[in-house]
Amino acid sequence: MSEDKTKNDSLEEAALQAYVQTEDLDAALVISRKESETKEENNNLEDNHEDNFQNDIKQIKPKLDKRVLFQVCTGIFVVFGLMLFINRFIFQIATELKTAYYLSIVALNILFVILILSVKTSNKITWLELGWKKTEVKRGVINVLKIWGLIWLIDFIYMLIIVSMGIIPEGNELVYLLEKPTVPTLIINIILIAVVAPFIEETLFRGLLFGSLRTYFGCWTAITISAAFFSALHFQLIGFVPRFLLGLGLGYLYVKHDSIYPAVGLHALNNFLAVLMVSLLS
Repeated sequence: MSEDKTKNDSLEEAALQAYVQTEDLDAALVISRKESETKEENNNLEDNHEDNFQNDIKQIKPKLDKRVLFQVCTGIFVVFGLMLFINRFIFQIATELKTAYYLSIVALNILFVILILSVKTSNKITWLELGWKKTEVKRGVINVLKIWGLIWLIDFIYMLIIVSMGIIPEGNELVYLLEKPTVPTLIINIILIAVVAPFIEETLFRGLLFGSLRTYFGCWTAITISAAFFSALHFQLIGFVPRFLLGLGLGYLYVKHDSIYPAVGLHALNNFLAVLMVSLLS
């Protein structure tokens, strides 16, 4: 009887252990299944992260690239090539020389606007990407005045050196246009030269040209190249250095403020004072 009881206890204990082992096995299977599901979810998340990363790379790819640089440089040369024919036509039909110069300036600005809009539209570039961003006004004004003062000081020293060497800067069509103005022509000169030109030229030379150069050459190299390009296109040998310095200042302001507004402000201030100086001295 005692042996039977011991036997039954052993059987019950074995059954209990088997039950526990079965429960452990089921729990282990559940845990394993959950681990597999978690691993699969993690793999899916990693795949999604990778896809999102690739999409982000595509989204942050600079729009101001080699294509834009090529279009801008080619477009500028095309514009000046067209101006040779346009100017020939203008000076043939214009009855007064000043009228011809005004028409020439207007035609050049129109072609520049067409170039800017065509490059901007074809490459889906926003105005923000061209530098038209808000900036701190007070800080911008202070920096504009600092750069303007430095540029005019260097220009003054440069002109003293030029004159001391016996080189007298020759007059040009712009000086002729600004001399002895009437009140209406003075207002027109200020609008064309000190308002319209800075907005258009800064968008072209700093927004598009400098912006695409910076993508590949870095800030200072891009500033230097765009400043040289800007100055050379005025086609005045003696005036190359002052305009080159101005271009450096304009590029510096654009980079410092990450906005084209200070560059436009300096350009407008420089042109406005030049208009007033030539007008008053004449």
